[in-house]
Amino acid sequence: MQQQLQQALAAQQRQDFDRAEALFLELLNASNGHPVIQAHYATLLCQTKRARQALPFLQGAIDGLPGEAGLLQQAVQIALQLSEHELAESWLKKLISVAGEQEPLLEQLAGVEVALHREQEAIQVLKRVLRVNPKNANALNLKGLALCRLGDVEKGYKSFQKAAQYNPGNLAAVRNLITYGKGKKEPLLEQIVPQLHQKLAQPGLDATARMNIGYVVAMFYEKTQPEASFDALQVANRINREHYQYSHQQTLSQFQVLADAFDAEFIAASHDKALSEESPIFILGMPRSGTTLIEQIISSHSLVGAEGEIEDLRKSFEMQGEQLFKPTPLQARITAGRKVLDGYLNAVRDRQRARYFTDKMPYNFMLIGLIASLMPNAKIIHCTRDSLETCFSIFKQNFSGSHAYSNDLTELGQYFNAYQSLMAIWTERFPNQIYEANYEALIADAENETRKLLAFCGLEMEPACLAFHKNKRAVRTASVAQVRQPLYKTAMKNTEPYRDRLSPLIDILKSGEGGNVINRS
Repeated sequence: MQQQLQQALAAQQRQDFDRAEALFLELLNASNGHPVIQAHYATLLCQTKRARQALPFLQGAIDGLPGEAGLLQQAVQIALQLSEHELAESWLKKLISVAGEQEPLLEQLAGVEVALHREQEAIQVLKRVLRVNPKNANALNLKGLALCRLGDVEKGYKSFQKAAQYNPGNLAAVRNLITYGKGKKEPLLEQIVPQLHQKLAQPGLDATARMNIGYVVAMFYEKTQPEASFDALQVANRINREHYQYSHQQTLSQFQVLADAFDAEFIAASHDKALSEESPIFILGMPRSGTTLIEQIISSHSLVGAEGEIEDLRKSFEMQGEQLFKPTPLQARITAGRKVLDGYLNAVRDRQRARYFTDKMPYNFMLIGLIASLMPNAKIIHCTRDSLETCFSIFKQNFSGSHAYSNDLTELGQYFNAYQSLMAIWTERFPNQIYEANYEALIADAENETRKLLAFCGLEMEPACLAFHKNKRAVRTASVAQVRQPLYKTAMKNTEPYRDRLSPLIDILKSGEGGNVINRS
């Protein structure tokens, strides 16, 4: 076996990956999954851009070699790259028990806890870091973020200030100072950002650093120097776009498959098979359309708990939804749809504490056909906002995760048009099940619009819903700073200084280009 392992490693070293893989698979079979071979095979999978497939082999290797710090470090880095935060947390805790409470490891653990929406746990970890090194800028920034999400914006802001003072190059802290400063004068920013702006033009700067600096500079100058802001934003988005593969034709095909799957025949056949569950309140639409604001208002009600931007429905759909799109008998497809929704509800029930809960994953708009057909008592709130304002707000965000359409004005406009086309189909098929919550209408008449919104959800008006900014629940999206203050009108016309620069987007939105999802029901 040792000789065959050496052959596999030699093939891997000379990049003969097919030969190496064949040998590793033979060894795994012959050795009944020896942990050392699992570790080597996981490395090969990562080398060949199959890191997600490597995860179970990494777990097997760690189970067999629990004290190997190097293996644990490798596993943690791969889990973090894949945003597999549950795994990263588990492996980091093992690594810390093996290697000791090293400052960088505790920092990573705190970041993972924040990513997992466990802000209180993150703060406890950060206390251990800051006790040893009170000037750790990364730890101070994470502490500030956790505090702000939990509603203590004042203390969080002070933590961002300390982080930027100790390390002006900590872009995350600088960005958070801008975000949570709500436009107020901040001497630190007046000193740091112009230097970053100069750095943006320097040759030889690493592309990722240039991208991150571009987003920060664009945020800072948005209100005062629109040309400089947009120039920086274009630099950042151009680099960001290179990180993703995006095909608008694939988006159209995906939307068409969804529209075709939940047609009139499926809807009619679902009536007798539908779930009676009425606790979910789905808040959906495009990102930056007011979903966080609507959730903050509704979750201020005494009968409603906020789940936030959860992925339970997507995960259940990916695990059990394939049957929905196969040429199988209609009843088999309906059974598959019920399994998806049962899996979703079971996942959320483990956390649910109130009678109703909000799910504000924007992209659930794709699955309205499934939700409205097989869970008709669930509430569906479609958040809308001026199309140009929505798209520009998306273009300004350095989103985490996959929003591949968002970094190019043409693709962004086409995606928005396709989304509107799909929503028109859902609205026609489910005319009484989808409530439109319009951002501009809410700003213009908050009390009346809030009453109508709550009435649709079957809820009585409560004063707390109008004082939503006092709701201390954790908020974890890009809108967190806005929903910590009363309604304001300054975001209504953010595009005015940029209309010339946004002309490609404006033209596509007007033409409807790329929005041809066909209603064949």
